[in-house]
Amino acid sequence: MIVNVAYTTLSAGLISLFVHFFGQPLLLGYILGGVLVGPQCLGLIKNAVEIDTISELGLILLLFMIGLELDVSEVLRMGSVVCITGLVQFPICLTCHYAFFSALIAAGINFGEGEFTTLYLSGCCGISSTMIVVKLLSQKMETDTAAGRLTIGILIFQDMWCIIMMAIQPNLADPEFTGIVKTFGMMFALLCIAFAYSKYVLPAVFQAASNSLELLLILAMAWCFFVCCIAILPFFNLSMALAALIAGTSMATFPYSTELNGKIKYSRFFCDALLCISRNDDP
Repeated sequence: MIVNVAYTTLSAGLISLFVHFFGQPLLLGYILGGVLVGPQCLGLIKNAVEIDTISELGLILLLFMIGLELDVSEVLRMGSVVCITGLVQFPICLTCHYAFFSALIAAGINFGEGEFTTLYLSGCCGISSTMIVVKLLSQKMETDTAAGRLTIGILIFQDMWCIIMMAIQPNLADPEFTGIVKTFGMMFALLCIAFAYSKYVLPAVFQAASNSLELLLILAMAWCFFVCCIAILPFFNLSMALAALIAGTSMATFPYSTELNGKIKYSRFFCDALLCISRNDDP
C-alpha cells in the first residue's frame, strides 16, 4: 500500500506542477496522475483498493469543511432573492441535465452501467464545488460584491440540496415511502444530537482549548468522527459522509470555524489526490 501511495503521490505532484504552469486546476493533475501510473499507461499500480480506502477520508473531510461553511442564519440574512434562487436552481438544473443525458443515451452514447446513471450525472452537474468557487471569488476580490454574495448564497443552498440527495440516495433502488421517511427521521435525530452538543457541550470544550490551535484542530476532527461513529450505529444506519456534513454544520456558527477550515483543507487535498487517482487506477 505504501508503495502504491508513493507512486501515486509522485505522479500527482509532478503532473500537477506541470498543469499549474498552464494555469489549470490541480484537480486535472490528480486525474492525469492516476491515468499515468494506472494500468492504462505505465501499469505501476495494479490494484487501487488500498488507496481507495485511504482516499475516502478525503470525502469525509470535504463534507465536514462544507458543513463548516453552511451557516443557515447567514443565508436567511441575504434576502428573498438568494433564497428563492437557491431553492429553484438545483431542481431546474437537475431536470435540464436529466433530459440532456437521456437524449445522449437514446442516441447511443453510454455513460456507464446502472439504472440511476443518468440521475447521478444530472445531480453532479447541477451542483458546483463550493470550495473552488469561493476560492476563485476570493482571488478576484469579489466575495463582498452583490454578485459574489448571490453566488455564495446559491452555493450554500446547493450544499443543502446535497444533504437531501445523500439522505434519499440509499433508498433509490427501493423507494418506499416509509424507508425515505425513516432516513430523514434518523437524519433529523442526528441533527438534533449534533446541535445539542454544539450548543451546550462544545463551546465549553473549545473555550478550554482556545489557547492551542493544534488542540482545537484535533478536537474538531474528533467531533467530526464522533458524529460519524454515532451515525453508523445500527439504530441510525446513516453514512459517515452525511454525518461529517452534519458535524460541520453544527460548528458553522463557531467563531473559529473559518480558521479550522483553513487548517483541515491541507490534509484533505492529499486525500483528494488519492481519491482522484484511485478512481482512474481501476482497470
